[in-house]
Amino acid sequence: MIKPILEPQQTGETRKIYSVSELAFKVRKQLEDVIGQVWISGEISNLALPASGHWYFTLKDNGAQLRCAIFKNRNRSARFTPEDGQQVLLRAKLSLYEPRGDIQLIGEYIEPAGEGALQIAFNRLKEKLQAEGLFAPELKRPIPKHPKKIGIITSPSGAAIRDVLSVLKRRMPQIPVIIYPSQVQGEKAAKSLIEQLDIANQHNQCDVLLITRGGGSLEDMWCFNDETLARKIRQSDIPVVSAVGHEVDTSISDWVADLRAPTPSAAAELLVPDQSELLRKLVQLERRLTGEFEHRLQVAQSKLDTLIARIIHPKQQLSSYKIELQSLNKSLLGAQKYLLQSKQAEYKDLDSRLRSYNPKLQLSQAKSSLQQTNKSLVQSWKYLLKQKQQMLALKAQKLNNISPLATLERGYTITGDESGKALKSAKEARTQQTIITKFVDGEIKSKVYDN
Repeated sequence: MIKPILEPQQTGETRKIYSVSELAFKVRKQLEDVIGQVWISGEISNLALPASGHWYFTLKDNGAQLRCAIFKNRNRSARFTPEDGQQVLLRAKLSLYEPRGDIQLIGEYIEPAGEGALQIAFNRLKEKLQAEGLFAPELKRPIPKHPKKIGIITSPSGAAIRDVLSVLKRRMPQIPVIIYPSQVQGEKAAKSLIEQLDIANQHNQCDVLLITRGGGSLEDMWCFNDETLARKIRQSDIPVVSAVGHEVDTSISDWVADLRAPTPSAAAELLVPDQSELLRKLVQLERRLTGEFEHRLQVAQSKLDTLIARIIHPKQQLSSYKIELQSLNKSLLGAQKYLLQSKQAEYKDLDSRLRSYNPKLQLSQAKSSLQQTNKSLVQSWKYLLKQKQQMLALKAQKLNNISPLATLERGYTITGDESGKALKSAKEARTQQTIITKFVDGEIKSKVYDN
């Protein structure tokens, strides 16, 4: 409840007289202390944007109007620039501008009217799709590092496409780009984006798609928060990069896309490598390869020089062989001469020794020795033969003693089956089996009738 500014005066009391400034101060304090901060909606008019950075305007509706001021330190956080005729939602303190006696609103936060409701709808849809798993990291498809062709879904006349193309031209101008023209603001924008996304997937000409637009209010970018568009992005056969608005802006398409870029320009930088950087790396690789090649060449050359040093020239080798052959020939002639002289001396010695012996005497002695040796040999052979005959007779007798035939001669017999296997027991015979009994002078076949 608002307290009275001035206490009622009793009859006969001294009058309390205020100056205009005092009264204006009391009114301002009462407004600020009692009413304080309020939320108010209305239409902007008489907007003034001086160089100081402060915003001044009138907030009105059909029945009233109030002056408003948003100072520079507060309007920096606003996500849009106000315009005359725009419906806004303002959080402000009610106060009095004493020099003119005007009631005014000192703004602390401002947003386009309806943005609060849009934010609520955004949060609800985000929670719903997140609960379904559409934002799951494991669903994110990898963005190709070196795309062969890029598709861009955006307005062909907007600032975003100019920024993207400028960055792509600077970083990698040889990569072709297909623009899928679409509305990016308004009631039909979401449907247009969905149609172009479908067309891009049907044609399947690109390695990656970029869906983008420049900055704006939440209402301006609302088409990128469409649920159907979000599901289409998730179902796309081609990886999708989303870059909607500025870095502080987020949309449902950013959350569901395979990669979110803070701005259209940043998206272009993420999509393609910088050709100058690639060239720098190639130069580094070329230098490394050249250095490695030169090093290996030096090593190979060093090995070749070593091998060359070890190789003897054929002329030099032939000369060496010639000297060696001459030396061997000289040695051979000397050895031959020495051998001839040695053999001649040996021949003379043998001839002298031969002459000292009588051949007839030598022959007689040799004949006598041969006869004696022959006699001893005959006697030794006869003795050895007799010994072997005795041993053979003894072993034959032993063999005969253990021979089955000798057993048969003593009256024993051997019984077996037709295959010749001996039966060691009567239990081994089977009924109706033919058995053979061997005697010393023949055999008898029998048939078993009972066993």
